[in-house]
Amino acid sequence: ASLSGLSASCIWLPRALKIAAPLPDMYILLNVVLYQAVWFLCVFKENQGAVIALTLLIVHLYFSPYRVKDLRMMAFLLAIGALIDGTLYLAGFMTYNVRAMPIPFWLAVVWLALATLPHHSLRWLKGRLVLASLLGALGGPLAYWAGVKAGAASFTLPLMSSLILLALIWGVLWPFTMYIADKDLPKNE
Repeated sequence: ASLSGLSASCIWLPRALKIAAPLPDMYILLNVVLYQAVWFLCVFKENQGAVIALTLLIVHLYFSPYRVKDLRMMAFLLAIGALIDGTLYLAGFMTYNVRAMPIPFWLAVVWLALATLPHHSLRWLKGRLVLASLLGALGGPLAYWAGVKAGAASFTLPLMSSLILLALIWGVLWPFTMYIADKDLPKNE
């Protein structure tokens, strides 16, 4: 099916590029791929990769039918991310190869990319706070651990203690994030 003539309620885009809500499956898949690309660029190439990753986020915003809501989510998660990861750094829990306060640029870009998920590929998770808590408690620590294994950061505590602490943080953070996202853009809109 042609993309032209789809929902006129979308954020302004050239007629041939309008994306209807609910989001087409292809856009959801592209959102997941974009997040993973940003994560890999930032974790493996740190600040240099983050510059390229920002371009991908700009492309996401250009095509997003929820551009303003995505920007609000980006501001929210960037602030939360700087608070959480900055506190973990200052408390001596984490170290990063690239020093910056409160967090390195590459890590800030990862938080911005994470903010693209709640209104798109993780939209189905809105209103499912227990499931969001379980996925946060699992996915958050795994992402940090993968970043540590890739050499972008280091835990200063033993691995199991680090993963448990992160599971507790993300088990609360992710359902809170999905709750905020659902208030800003309910799942059924």
